[in-house]
Amino acid sequence: MSELADPEFLAATRTAYDTVAASYADLLADHLAQQPYDRAVLGLYAELVHAASPGRIPRVTEVGCGPGRITAHLAGLGLDAAGIDLSPGMVAEATRRHPDLTFTVGSMTALDLPEHQLDGLVAWYSVIHVPPPGHPAVYAGFRRAVKPGGHVLLAFHIGADERRVITDAYGHSGLSYHAYRLHPDRVEQDLAAAGLEPVARMTRARVGEEKSAQAYVIARALPLD
Repeated sequence: MSELADPEFLAATRTAYDTVAASYADLLADHLAQQPYDRAVLGLYAELVHAASPGRIPRVTEVGCGPGRITAHLAGLGLDAAGIDLSPGMVAEATRRHPDLTFTVGSMTALDLPEHQLDGLVAWYSVIHVPPPGHPAVYAGFRRAVKPGGHVLLAFHIGADERRVITDAYGHSGLSYHAYRLHPDRVEQDLAAAGLEPVARMTRARVGEEKSAQAYVIARALPLD
């Protein structure tokens, strides 16, 4: 069985985020207001999605939405935004905090979305929990969900695909789950192989208590063969 399909890998990630859901949501509730780089990238992304969807409100799904703060920001930028997360605890927090939006439980490793219906898909620091060998399959799932000409946005920590074991986070100890720092070149190569053409990349130095540099990649879904 591949690491991607291993139910223990998924269960560990789900359990960790169920555990920290409330404290995570509280700690990051106003975080975006202090992050000009994040807001700039999300603003650019929203403009690209709007430009590719003239005359209508574009549909976008955030995969790995957590408590819904990025989903809500996308909705504020004029997108018809919804969220999916592996953690029922996170989905409960998102629904409570943003009752006007739709959030569902689901996994990016087996994405249950209609084919080619979305104008955009966002994975904001969520692919970092998937082992890198599984990323091509995940990106293929993203491509199936997005219309030709639609846009995918990824945000992630920069590294050389090294794995970090996280045991303490968001005020909780005794956790056990993994996160990966990813190389932007490899991310772009995997996206391109899945039919998602990279159109923009931004990297930045770490800020404050961050432990690594950060990257954002926007890719456009190529026409279907």
